[in-house]
Amino acid sequence: MATTWQRRGVALALATALIAGTAACAREPDAGWKPPVAQGPGGVSLLATAKSSGQKSAGAGKTDKNSPRTKNANTVGAAIPDPAKIGIVSGRIRNDSLPIQARYVYLPGVPKFNERVSELLWTAIKAAGKPYAPQAFPVGAGLGARGCVDGSTERTPAELLLDKATGPAGGSGTAITCSLLGAFGPYVGVRFRTVTGTAETPKQGVKPADAPAKVVADRTTTLYANVQTGEVSDDATRWREEAPAELWRDTVSALRTRHGGLSNAPVAAPGKAQLALAAAALEGAETADDGGLDVTFGPGVAAPELAGLGTDATKDQTSVHVPAKTAESWAAPSEQQRLAAADQPFVGMPAGSWTAPVDCTLVPCVAVTYDDGPSKHTGELLDTLKSKQALATFFMLGNAASGSPDLVRRAAAEGQELASHTMTHPDLTTLSLAAASAQVKDAAAIIGKLSGREVTMYRPPYGAVNEKVLRAVGWPAILWSVDTNDWREPGPDALVQRSVPVLEPGGIVLFHDTHVDSVKTAGRVIDGLRDRGFTLATVSQLFDGKVPAGRVSSR
Repeated sequence: MATTWQRRGVALALATALIAGTAACAREPDAGWKPPVAQGPGGVSLLATAKSSGQKSAGAGKTDKNSPRTKNANTVGAAIPDPAKIGIVSGRIRNDSLPIQARYVYLPGVPKFNERVSELLWTAIKAAGKPYAPQAFPVGAGLGARGCVDGSTERTPAELLLDKATGPAGGSGTAITCSLLGAFGPYVGVRFRTVTGTAETPKQGVKPADAPAKVVADRTTTLYANVQTGEVSDDATRWREEAPAELWRDTVSALRTRHGGLSNAPVAAPGKAQLALAAAALEGAETADDGGLDVTFGPGVAAPELAGLGTDATKDQTSVHVPAKTAESWAAPSEQQRLAAADQPFVGMPAGSWTAPVDCTLVPCVAVTYDDGPSKHTGELLDTLKSKQALATFFMLGNAASGSPDLVRRAAAEGQELASHTMTHPDLTTLSLAAASAQVKDAAAIIGKLSGREVTMYRPPYGAVNEKVLRAVGWPAILWSVDTNDWREPGPDALVQRSVPVLEPGGIVLFHDTHVDSVKTAGRVIDGLRDRGFTLATVSQLFDGKVPAGRVSSR
């Protein structure tokens, strides 16, 4: 009979043999093996490292210090190489008293979009907490280039603040810029970014993008306008109401797996603060190459499921990838319609709309005016104004308007302002009051009938008007702050010098579209005024549609 020690020896021998046999059958280690990617129920997976896209943290609207923006592939549809060709109107504001610089666009015929853009601009101006008045600059200021700057919304805050094309004076203040995302089907997409802060001038050998910057605020808004319906959607309306909570649950589930959790139990619903964190992350979502979304949460993701694993609120950004199928299920109906139109050609701006709103309390305005037409040169002038997307006011003679009805109709159809310059160009102060009034109002009636617009202001020939005539006519008498004396034919260069350098915000300049040099130099005048920061406005726009009574020579 075997002793206890003998039995133990046999058992030990058998165990040793079993271990040895098992070891002999083991596979070689796989050097390329990686643990499975932590995923949530919707296929949401954690990215290896957080994207430094500077997306907004919940409730703060700030980005990660001086991080660049990666390209937001909300960009779908055709690119826009020349915005003016499809009717987009470009704008620019520089004001050194705040200081601020803004690059932006308006969409003619889409009021809701334009109102959102103006609201964005005024919000930034009011946030500076200083008195504001539109500002123009000397000749050579270089402000003629306007509208969006390609790729600017993906730059670092320091680069935006330091670039003279986008940033405030001295690199300290507010920079507003935009990128055109695409034009397709009935949609135009524009991304706006507002950065407030101070960037230090980089040392030698350091790129502006890498310069130190103290960022106070960094906000991004993406707007998609349907030019057919006039409706506008933004980041906040792209997704179904349930989408932020679903994103948060999937992200927490993936984090739970990463931190060693084995439970597949559903994650509890997020609280208000966590829901806001997820909503802010989703607003800044970027489309990935596979059609899904890359989403970056700001610091502070927290849940009981993570706390139970000893994991506190995240201190850094958390980036996740959302599969295309899941992202599509989260999209609101308007977003699904937009995505469905991505491959369609752009339908074009609303018919007859090519001018944008002008707010002369926001931008420095001047009114360029032309007297004595329409003439054989007026058609060329209208061509120039349209190609430059510029507005002017035409003080027309009644007999000239009767002789060129098509030019009157065209000027009105293209958004130009029309007013009376009397029937036959007399000195009104030499006529009876009844005759003076008839000269003004008979011309206005002809112009109004041809254009389909009511005419309610006039320019007295030679600027000759007295109190009696003012009372008899009862309409604003529009004079000028700058007279180019183009009727003396001083030459093209003199006309530019007599207008561009001397005009002030709110000014009115006098030309005649009966003189060829005035028509030929119109493009140079427009470019020169824009270079100084001016926006061309009609006389009525100078006064927000409420032109004061009596003599008017400037705003």
